[in-house]
Amino acid sequence: MDSPTLDTLFRAHARDITAFLRHQLPCPDLADDLCQEVFLRLGRQRLDASASGTRLEQPRAYLFRIARNLLIDHHRRRQARPGDRPTEDDDIACLACPHAARYSDPEAAAERRLCRRGLERAMAGLPPHLRQALVWHRLEGLSQAEIGRRLGVSERMAGRYVRQAISHCRDRLTAPAI
Repeated sequence: MDSPTLDTLFRAHARDITAFLRHQLPCPDLADDLCQEVFLRLGRQRLDASASGTRLEQPRAYLFRIARNLLIDHHRRRQARPGDRPTEDDDIACLACPHAARYSDPEAAAERRLCRRGLERAMAGLPPHLRQALVWHRLEGLSQAEIGRRLGVSERMAGRYVRQAISHCRDRLTAPAI
């Protein structure tokens, strides 16, 4: 079977990768740019791989891995700039971004911090196997079959782990504060 073309992969996964990046970055334009970079890197990688005859087995997971690495690189570059002290909510790389004013609002920044802390608490309350299944599924884009293989359970059980983790987090995030 031939491996899918770059165009096919873009049509199949660009929307999910962009959504993932937009969730991680407060600047939608930057997220769109990084999504484009994901596919540029995949294109370069495929050229190298075709010369050696290797084939990409899990393209979706690989694309999310590239996106995650780009996010890490982005944050490292932001922290490495001399004289620039980024704050927890100062992730906007493009000051010309039309959405920048919305993200510099102190109330929105406080709301994002509270939401992030709530999610961190909800994730910390998960058993390790559920947390790992959720991270692999949502952040790395692995299939339930691959999660099952990694955890040593059936594909169906892996799906159940992901659903339980999502339900747990949703319940914790929507519970009224005491």
